[in-house]
Amino acid sequence: MKIGIFTDSWVPNLNGVVISIINEVQSLRKRHEFVVFAPKLRQSIPFEIEGIPIYELPSVPFPPYPGYNVAFPSIGLSKILHKEKFDFIHCHSPFSLGYFATLTAKAFYDIPLLNTYHTHLVEYSAHLFGGFYADKITAILEEAVWMYIRWFYKNSDVIVTPSKTIQYDLLKHGVKPPVYSLPNMISKVFLTNTKDTKDDINLQNKIREQYGIKPSSKIIIYCGRVSYEKKLEVLLEAYKSIQDSFPDSFLLIVGDGPHLKTYQNLAAELKLKNYAFTGFISHTKLPAVYRMGNFMVTPSDTETQGLTVLEAMSQRLPVIGVSGGGVVDYIFHQKNGLLSRPGEANEFAASMKTLLEEPDTTQKYAKTAIKTANQFSSKGFTSLLEKAFRIACKLHAESQ
Repeated sequence: MKIGIFTDSWVPNLNGVVISIINEVQSLRKRHEFVVFAPKLRQSIPFEIEGIPIYELPSVPFPPYPGYNVAFPSIGLSKILHKEKFDFIHCHSPFSLGYFATLTAKAFYDIPLLNTYHTHLVEYSAHLFGGFYADKITAILEEAVWMYIRWFYKNSDVIVTPSKTIQYDLLKHGVKPPVYSLPNMISKVFLTNTKDTKDDINLQNKIREQYGIKPSSKIIIYCGRVSYEKKLEVLLEAYKSIQDSFPDSFLLIVGDGPHLKTYQNLAAELKLKNYAFTGFISHTKLPAVYRMGNFMVTPSDTETQGLTVLEAMSQRLPVIGVSGGGVVDYIFHQKNGLLSRPGEANEFAASMKTLLEEPDTTQKYAKTAIKTANQFSSKGFTSLLEKAFRIACKLHAESQ
């Protein structure tokens, strides 16, 4: 089939959405023909996927969430759609390019439409107010956001989402099209790059030298977007409460985001010791960075999947998370990691303390973590995604 991919997230923002799209296209390119529509960002860098046309549409910044843009149709979009003659549309966004995807599928071509629900919009609604009073804003807007979700996704033939937890939540709130759980695959680099090369060791030594990390340090890694919905204040407060008991620990926060300065200031206010914010590190270098760590931490309860959880597990890291959002489908308490209640810094700290105090427990969880990660290879992902394609085609044909 010839498949049109529509996304509001694109490079240089290598978040879970963008990575999943790249993985989809690269994994299925021999069996399907793909064309990608994405916003053109001012700071975008030349990016190509061999043999795949990528149309970057004009866009403007979205102020509530720096780094994201709202795209709008270019004069030549109609000509492009006439030229490409799609058989199928796969939409990865419920916003501006999501509208174009729906119009393309249902008005322009009358072809099947598959939507992937990557971001749990209810939990992200406070972005409209810059992250201030997040819990109160989310509570106020919750029903309005669910109305929008039901309205936007009603035109889908099929919806897929990366976790069963989010699948159940969508169904519980009356989303009508069929909803299936389809976990995103781990990028090939994480499944093949599992041992340190000379370049990896050089990178690790450079990071240690840059941030003053001792060879004997027990490194706790957070990897992901640095923004308020990731709840990094919980992590920083938890680390503050244990740092004096574990002077050989080091908190390494890997990633960039709109609230990086805010969290750097909070860490300074808390007078944290032995920590660093690295900023952005290339996706291909992350396996070597993960292998520096003793375990990974993620206090976010808003993930639809939390791909970094599986990436860390692929490098034999147990993961400490919270019992909220999609990560509960992948972090199994006292098997490949530990879970605590969302927002409870004291409980989160207790989990960190356990893995710092009990290396045998950490190693036991690490062995299970690698087994968990290995289940998310490209073979399983592409098989399930193509099954979703077939279901969407069948349901679309039956609706005619």
